[in-house]
Amino acid sequence: MLHRWLLRAVDGLEQAGPRIDAVNVFPVADQDTGTNCLLTLRGATEELARLAPGADPVTVLAAATRGALLAARGNSGMILSHWFAGLARGAEQPIAGALALAAESARSAVLEPEPGTVLDLAAEVARAAREHAGTERERLSAALDAGHAALAEISARHPVLRDARVLDAGACALLVVLSAWAAAADDLDAGPGRRREGRPAPVELDLSWLPESAVGTPRDHVLTGFEVMAVLPAGDDADLRARLAEIGDAVAVVAEPGDAPDRRRQSHVHTDDPSAAVAVLRAAAGSAPVLVVLHSLNGVATPVVAVTGSAERAREMARAGAVVLVAGPASASDWRLALERAVRDARAGGAHRDATAAEDPVPVLPGAWLTSCASVVPAGGSVLAEADDDERVLAVLHALAGEVSA
Repeated sequence: MLHRWLLRAVDGLEQAGPRIDAVNVFPVADQDTGTNCLLTLRGATEELARLAPGADPVTVLAAATRGALLAARGNSGMILSHWFAGLARGAEQPIAGALALAAESARSAVLEPEPGTVLDLAAEVARAAREHAGTERERLSAALDAGHAALAEISARHPVLRDARVLDAGACALLVVLSAWAAAADDLDAGPGRRREGRPAPVELDLSWLPESAVGTPRDHVLTGFEVMAVLPAGDDADLRARLAEIGDAVAVVAEPGDAPDRRRQSHVHTDDPSAAVAVLRAAAGSAPVLVVLHSLNGVATPVVAVTGSAERAREMARAGAVVLVAGPASASDWRLALERAVRDARAGGAHRDATAAEDPVPVLPGAWLTSCASVVPAGGSVLAEADDDERVLAVLHALAGEVSA
């Protein structure tokens, strides 16, 4: 049931993603909320696909939560992954209790929750499920209806969204996810004679409620600053949030549930000082090595990944249009996870988002990290071994961007 729900959610976000991206003006108008939520849930489905067919429900829920957390992209993906973590904690409760835990969990992911966002919508959905009298399926339907009915009013609570005359993009993504849940529940209710095993057939969503573009924000505006994310060992989340808040905003820290010694957490910040962010994240990792992925908030000009050991050079490379992996000593599995993330970010975030090039290899410029990268570059990436130091990586980036002759 959970796997079918997430597969339907991925299908739904693939359809709705461009519209959700178009209305994304908060916390920054980088138009990637739909893409980030899609990549987050793809991580959950891929983690589930690795399980044995007979896995018990606790294992299934833990895998989905871990997959979403490790694949979370952007502020919206961090919130969505934490919403799933809360839902998993309430899996043995009636749906109203589970949705209430999900709403509380999503709110706890961010340092400074603001009114008029997906956090308010999650609370409204939980309230509607609690107050509706009926079966669990009927409560889910009532919650979804209440979310749609409240979406515009909730969005108008936020001054940025109100001025731009748009809906909150994260709230729109959550409604798509809830619609997928309802569709998966209908699959289950269909009975053994009508159910199909494996991936459910995609369902065309009614997106008439979702605008195709933002009214108040031009699509060619220029942003400054950088988005910085890293997967870290479990630790003091409150302290990390506070330290990241000193150097930027849109701060979120999401930890894997449970108490296993190898638990991880995902961090996110928007900042004008990526060097300071890297220093904070390395300090939070302690003795464990950490690989940090960052890119310019103004978008990825060219679908390419650049690798460097220098946070200062990372700034230059991101401004040249790359997704940048700030490297250090790490295990092969950590390298693979970070490179896979960077390659997907580069492919999904290219300025033109050319659907016809969705399966083309993404160049990886490993710089001095060629030895570390070459053996673990993921499917979808292609190592360019000629770029053997930071200067040559920058030269190739400028050539790819058309700034100098190739």
